[in-house]
Amino acid sequence: MSNKKYTNEEFNFLFAELKTMVKAEGLYTKCPRRAIVEFLIVVSLLIISLYSVTNFHPVITAVLFAVTIMRSTFVAHDLIHGQYFASRQTNRKISYIFANGIMGISRSWWENKHNLLHHTFTNIIGKDGDIDAAGGAFTGGYHYPAWFHRYQHIFFWPLLTLLYFVFWIQSLSYVIRKRYWGELALLSVNALIPVYIVFLLGWIGLATVIGMYMLWAAWFGAVIITNHLGLEMFPEEQYKDFTWLELQNRTSRNVRGGKFVHWFYGGLNTQVEHHLYPKAPRFYLLKAARITEEFCLKHDITYISKTPWESYKDIYLFLKANRP
Repeated sequence: MSNKKYTNEEFNFLFAELKTMVKAEGLYTKCPRRAIVEFLIVVSLLIISLYSVTNFHPVITAVLFAVTIMRSTFVAHDLIHGQYFASRQTNRKISYIFANGIMGISRSWWENKHNLLHHTFTNIIGKDGDIDAAGGAFTGGYHYPAWFHRYQHIFFWPLLTLLYFVFWIQSLSYVIRKRYWGELALLSVNALIPVYIVFLLGWIGLATVIGMYMLWAAWFGAVIITNHLGLEMFPEEQYKDFTWLELQNRTSRNVRGGKFVHWFYGGLNTQVEHHLYPKAPRFYLLKAARITEEFCLKHDITYISKTPWESYKDIYLFLKANRP
């Protein structure tokens, strides 16, 4: 990690220069045609998954639904950030379909948790709920039983498979508390999918449903934990001391690996760029990463980039080193 080398005014000037470079390359350009392709892929996957319930092996069905939900997750994420269409309302309206309708998670809950809090207060203790993972194992809160935190570097990994159930409960509670009845209706429509599977397959169907959500959670968990966990965290009172560029670069980690990794991570492997330019479509972020990394190296600004293995190893070692 780098020490502070610039004043806030200098950081802001540098970020303005960097952002101008990225925009000049057309990397903020909306991509409605690519969006339609993404929509068709997800809808096609959903149809195939529904067809598989009575025609394929339950394991294949679970995998197909996990992939469907995951691709819908990435699409919903992009829409909520306004990456596809110039119209904010168009992004917003379509995001309900992919978040509530296919993914089964409230888009409003996600926007509040992710866009408003996480992106604004990245790795700020008490503000960014994402770093409260595993009972505060990363922040030093240690809210779970002592036996868990004694082995938190081991228990953390299987715990990721429960993410879908945790997110579903939190988002459902949020929707009811806020009285977003339209969203609740869409979540109810989504709930017909697991009901349909269980109705047709009985106990095997129940195992299929649990399996597909745990597979999604394992995939999604593998993606999101590399973004910021195990990196610098700061108390809330220190937040005002940072500029956007410095905070995002010091608290975000890129995952190297080319096009397959970019597909697997849904563009979130370019986490530094996603946080610096959240409205830039993920399809352009690999190019944005090359520009940003070169710029940061030139100006001696923190830029964290690791392989997947190095990223997971860092998280494991952080959890192990920070046991109570």
